[in-house]
Amino acid sequence: MRFNLAEQPWLPVVRLDGTRAEVSLVTLLTEAHLIRRVLGQTPPMTAALHRLVLALMHRVYGPADGEAWAELWEAGSLPDPTVPGPGETQPRLPTGWFELFDSDRPFFQCPGVSKVPASSAAKLVPHLAVGNNTTLFDHTTATDDVSLSPAEAARWLVTLQAYDPGGMKTPYTKDKSSQAAPANRMGMVLVEGGTLKETLLLNLLPYSPTQERPRNTEADDRPAWEAPPPSPEPELRHPKGWTDLLTWPSRRVWLVPSLRDGTLVVDQVVITPGTRLSGEPQDNEWMAAHRRPKIREGRTAKGQTTRPTYGPWYPVRLTEHRGVWRFSQELLLSPVGAEERHWQRPPTLDHVARMVMEDVIPRDAVYTLRVFGQQLDSKGSVVEQTLEETVAAPVTLLRAAHDVAGPVIGESIQLANLVGSALNQMEREHRAQFAARPSAELALGYWPLLAAPFDVLLKALAQALGAGTSPVPATREWARAVFRTATDAAVRWAEGSPRRGRSLEAAGECYGRFVEQLDEEIRAYHGRLAGFIE
Repeated sequence: MRFNLAEQPWLPVVRLDGTRAEVSLVTLLTEAHLIRRVLGQTPPMTAALHRLVLALMHRVYGPADGEAWAELWEAGSLPDPTVPGPGETQPRLPTGWFELFDSDRPFFQCPGVSKVPASSAAKLVPHLAVGNNTTLFDHTTATDDVSLSPAEAARWLVTLQAYDPGGMKTPYTKDKSSQAAPANRMGMVLVEGGTLKETLLLNLLPYSPTQERPRNTEADDRPAWEAPPPSPEPELRHPKGWTDLLTWPSRRVWLVPSLRDGTLVVDQVVITPGTRLSGEPQDNEWMAAHRRPKIREGRTAKGQTTRPTYGPWYPVRLTEHRGVWRFSQELLLSPVGAEERHWQRPPTLDHVARMVMEDVIPRDAVYTLRVFGQQLDSKGSVVEQTLEETVAAPVTLLRAAHDVAGPVIGESIQLANLVGSALNQMEREHRAQFAARPSAELALGYWPLLAAPFDVLLKALAQALGAGTSPVPATREWARAVFRTATDAAVRWAEGSPRRGRSLEAAGECYGRFVEQLDEEIRAYHGRLAGFIE
C-alpha cells in the first residue's frame, strides 16, 4: 500500500483558468506560476496546507537572503525540486520522506501508537459528528463505516496537526489531555498575490538555520517529515525554529489503510495527544499579528500625562460579526518608535516591505491579506465555526513607517468602534425599558458592511501617500460610508420589527439620541484628523 505525497495528486488547487484539480507537491511547486491558489475544503484546511508547503519551500529553496529571494521572484517558475541545484549532486527534495503509509516513517505520523485501538476515520474530519464532536447537520456515529481516499486522509491529517481542538483524546498510556493545536490561537495571515507562485514567495521569509534566520530558528530546525518519528508519549517543548513550528506534531496519528474492491482507502485512525507547544507566540509565530492592549494611561499630580502601560501580548484573531479589518493597523503598519511597540505585524510583511524598498516588488502593487481562523467553545475542545476574511494590502502602506497612515487608519477604525457603540447603546436603552433580550440584528447590519468601504479607504490612502496628495477625500468618503451604514442599520432596527404604542415611541426617542451622537462622532473624527492631514 503506497501513496507518495510528493509524486501523487492530493493538493486541491484552482488554476488560472478557474478549473479545479488535485496536484502532487512536486507539481504544485513547478506549476505554481500556472495556479491561482490552493483551496481546501474548509478555511483551516487551506491555511494548514499553505503552512506545510511553505515549510517544504524553506527546506528546498531557502532562500538564505533577500538576493536569493529576488532570484526566485524574478524567475518565470520555481526550480524543479527533484533536480539537483547548481553545484549539488542530490535532489533538494528526497521523495521518500513523503510516503503516507510507510511502516517506519509514515508522513506526519507516529508508528509507536499503531497498537492503540483504532477509531473511525470520521475522527479526522471536524464536521462529522463522532465522539464528543456533535454537529447540527451530520449524524455520523463511531460505528459508521467512513472511508477516505488517501488524498482526503492526507489533507485532513495536515489540517488536524495544525487545527485540532484540545480536550480529552484516546491516550497512548494514561495521558488523555491535549493542548489545542497551535493555529487555533491566532488569525493566520497569508499575503496573496496574483498567482500561487507569488503568494508562496510573498510569505517566504529568508531562511538560514545556521545563521538563526528567521529569528529564533536554531541550526537543527527541520520540518516533521525530516525528524525521526516522535515518541508516542506526549511531550512539552519549544519549537526548534520556523519549519518545526509550521509542521508542529500536535497529535500522534496512525492512519490505517485497507483495500476495498481493489481501491486503497483509509477507514480507521489512531489519534492520541502529541507535542505541547511552549514559548510566547509573538516570539515564534511569523504568520500572525500580535498586540498589547493599553491598560493604563493617567496623569501625575502636576497634570502631566504619564506613558501608557500595556498588557500582555495577544495574537490578532477573527471574531464573529466584527471584521478583522478593525486590526488593519496591527496587520499592515510598522510601529513607529520604541514607545509604540504595542503591536507587531506579521514579520512576513516586514520582508515584503524590504523587497519593495529594494525595487524587487513594484511600489504600486496591491496584494490581499487573507486571514484564517477557527473558533472553539469555551473549553477549547469543540469547533464552533471556521472563518476566513480579507483585507487590502497596498504595499505603499507596508513599506515605511508613515506619520500619517497610522493616525488615519487608527482614527478611522476608532470612528467605526464609537459609532458601533452608539448603535449598541441605542438598543440597550430600548431593551432596558421593556426587559427585552439583546439580538445580533444591529451588529449584522453594521460591521460586515464596513469591510468593503474600509478596503476602499486603504487603497485611496495608499494612493494619496504615494502621490504626495491629501488623504482628506479618502477620510471623508469613509466617514460618509460609516454614516450611511449606521443610519441604515438604525432605521431598520427602528422600523423592522412590529412596534406599537409605548414601544414605538421609545424606539423613536432612542433613535433620535443615536442620530445626535452619530453627527457628533463624525465631526469629532474630522477634528482629530485635522492635526495630521491637510
